[in-house]
Amino acid sequence: LPDVYSNDHFPGYMNVNVSWKSLSILINKPSWRSALGNQKGVYLLIDSNTGKQYVGSAYGQDMLLGRWEQYIKTYNGGNKLLKKLKDEYIQDNFYFTILETFNQNIDDQIIINRENYWKDVLRTRSFGYNDN
Repeated sequence: LPDVYSNDHFPGYMNVNVSWKSLSILINKPSWRSALGNQKGVYLLIDSNTGKQYVGSAYGQDMLLGRWEQYIKTYNGGNKLLKKLKDEYIQDNFYFTILETFNQNIDDQIIINRENYWKDVLRTRSFGYNDN
């Protein structure tokens, strides 16, 4: 398979599984910007080299779009354990997927609670990149 996802059309929230490299291109496509900019959510980053995972959440004004733009800009999204990795490592090994989406009217605390649920289920505090 190619390293970079080549379809410009947003595949649906349940079908997002893209590399950092693909996301860096797709996040500027109108269909992706519209879809990610209209939903809050809980997402999963997967290190394809080690299998370690990171669960995060996106809420507030810019929703999934704003949160994922931070990963493209900073590589680590400001996350403590991801900051220890080299930018090139994240660029070459990380994949993005969406676990759950919520409309913009859902209270942020519900999303935070769901994020914690997924951290517990996937054990990302013990075996992944979450430390909170």
